[in-house]
Amino acid sequence: MPRRVTADVPSEGDILRYNNVPVELAAKFIGWSDVTIRYALQEERAPFGIAAQNPKTGTWAYNISPGLLIKYKNGELQAYKLKDLSQMLADHAERIIETRVGTVSQAIGKILGGCTT
Repeated sequence: MPRRVTADVPSEGDILRYNNVPVELAAKFIGWSDVTIRYALQEERAPFGIAAQNPKTGTWAYNISPGLLIKYKNGELQAYKLKDLSQMLADHAERIIETRVGTVSQAIGKILGGCTT
């Protein structure tokens, strides 16, 4: 069975010609399928663009930033997996809670320590 011929990968210059990079072109540029790009944008997992759904028709519109797409491909755009981001937020919240509980405990200790019965 012959291998499928893949289309030429667009250059950074090709990408920069657009204000809003078409999904198919963005997919070729970073080596993803256009379906993967659409799902990633719809699920807010792609840091280089956004997707918006029309509430009346259910159709989706996509906006892919050429600059952010290039940074993403070059590894210059920080991206997190949802699981990692959730863990970071949970750790941060835990540190805040521990700090607040410690402050409240100290205040209660001072109040109770200063009371005479």
